[in-house]
Amino acid sequence: MIKGLSISWHDLSHFGHLWIYFLKWPLYFLACWTAILYRRWRKSRNENTAQGWPSVEGVIISGKVTPIPKTSQFHASLQYTYFVGEYRTGKYDHDFSSEADADNFVRQMKDKRIQIRYKESNPDKSVLEQRAIEQYILLTPNFG
Repeated sequence: MIKGLSISWHDLSHFGHLWIYFLKWPLYFLACWTAILYRRWRKSRNENTAQGWPSVEGVIISGKVTPIPKTSQFHASLQYTYFVGEYRTGKYDHDFSSEADADNFVRQMKDKRIQIRYKESNPDKSVLEQRAIEQYILLTPNFG
C-alpha cells in the first residue's frame, strides 16, 4: 500500500456501477459463444448417432436467417420434409460469419432433394447430415 493513500471498501462501493460493466459484457460474450459451441457439439453428436439409421429422400421446404444476439454471427435454419409412413418435418441449423453467406446458403438449398436419416423406432426423429448438405454447397467458400 502506498503511504498516505487510504482506500476503504466504502470508497470502492461508489464505483460499483463500473464493476457491473466490467463483468457484464465479458459474461454476455462468454454466454453467447458457449451457446454457439454447445449447438455445434449437439449437432455433431446427433450426426454421429444417426450413422446407423436408415435414410429417405426429403425436400428442403423453407429457410430463415436470424442474427445471433451479441455476436457478429448469423444463424441459418432450414426446414425439411420427408415421408416415412406419413409426411414429417425436421430442422437443420448452421451458423455463418456474414448475413450474405447465410442468405446465399438458404437460397441455394431451397427446394433441393436431399437424404434424411431417421430413427427407425421413432421416425419423427431425423437428422440432415452436414456432409449431405456439402454435396450441394461445394462452391460456397464460407460453409463449414
